[in-house]
Amino acid sequence: ELPGRQRVYMKTMGCAHNSSDGEVMLGLLQEYGYTLADRLEDADVCIVNSCTVKNPSQDSATNLVKRARASGKPVVLSGCVPSADASVADGIDGVSLLGVTQIDRVVEVVEQALQGHTVRLLGKRRELPSLDLPKVRRNSCVEIIPISGGCLGNCSYCKTKHARGRLASYAADAIVRRAQLAASEGASEIWLASEDTGAYGLDAGTHIAALLGRVADALPEGVMLKLGMTNPPYMLAHIDAVAQVLQRPNVFEFIHVPVQSGSDRVLKAMVREYTVADFSRLVDGLRAAVPDILVATDIICGFPAESEEDHRESLELIRKYRFPVLNISQFYPRPGTPAARMKRLPGSLAKQRSTEVTHLFDSYETNQHLVGREMRSWFSETDSRRGQTIGHTKGYVKVVVAQDDRLLGRSAMVRVARATKWHLEADVLDRAP
Repeated sequence: ELPGRQRVYMKTMGCAHNSSDGEVMLGLLQEYGYTLADRLEDADVCIVNSCTVKNPSQDSATNLVKRARASGKPVVLSGCVPSADASVADGIDGVSLLGVTQIDRVVEVVEQALQGHTVRLLGKRRELPSLDLPKVRRNSCVEIIPISGGCLGNCSYCKTKHARGRLASYAADAIVRRAQLAASEGASEIWLASEDTGAYGLDAGTHIAALLGRVADALPEGVMLKLGMTNPPYMLAHIDAVAQVLQRPNVFEFIHVPVQSGSDRVLKAMVREYTVADFSRLVDGLRAAVPDILVATDIICGFPAESEEDHRESLELIRKYRFPVLNISQFYPRPGTPAARMKRLPGSLAKQRSTEVTHLFDSYETNQHLVGREMRSWFSETDSRRGQTIGHTKGYVKVVVAQDDRLLGRSAMVRVARATKWHLEADVLDRAP
């Protein structure tokens, strides 16, 4: 077949930033004439857009690489795994590597791979890929815009820093332009993504609150803005300003702030650069200003330095804040990180502690008080298998209604009939024009 006419299968793993990178690569390939395949079996070439956060995520990537190679297909391994450790593909022939700052060169790498060549484009470029590149959105309602790459932290367990490097922020003008373009193309939600949104602009004399305000101002009516993950340290300086933006009618009242541990001793060993008191000040400040805000957080169980007392402090923090969304992980030593050299706790103990955290999380309700309430929900996806259309309230609680694809990209008033741990089941009252 002619170059640029073959079929490409891509599997993307990991965070919203990686999802955006995957959508850009597919956009470039489609623009060049490639067809996108839904199944590996139907493709001429396979792109594995990988995540290096945990051992299982990296294992999933390498297993898919091996499966694709076993079927004789050339493979391009992109994302954070090859950027963090280029040796990951050693011993597997026919695997090309594409770094996270090189995604705008995906077409040439795929072309070389299809011709039987193995290419490695992993150089740490200082400038980020342009935000003006074409995209294939997995969800036509949602535009994910990376606002920066890399971070200012040096967490002792983190492999992502090895891949994404030091903080580099996009210009606010470019972010606003991308958001307006996406809205004009029919996106009804704009998600701002980064390894640490709170650090945005610290390399360029600006800050996240200013960016949030500008993007919110620029969006047409009916388009919602959502802020991605932030670490506590840099967001602390902007609590009031960020809270003001979150209260605007076109911004979801949501924040994802990973605490990772309720113990200052463990946070110090993790090199997280904040205390539990700092985290509490951030959450308390945002909840006071934005009463319906949904605060999501992450906990790592069984970190090498964690004592029984440290674990109890994590449980106490969860008990205090009753987080509606809690991402629970057991510690995984990532090769090449300082934490990998620390003395590990027995696996059975880490598992026991993550089970205790899970049981605590399962023991409380956060949505029951919403039953019977009437509220607006913004709808962005359909689950045809379950016959549901899915949206979110302004406080970013998931709402499920009977399938009605006319709701997609729109908002509607709903009445909550039932609440579960994870979502609200509701009836549609009226549809916004």
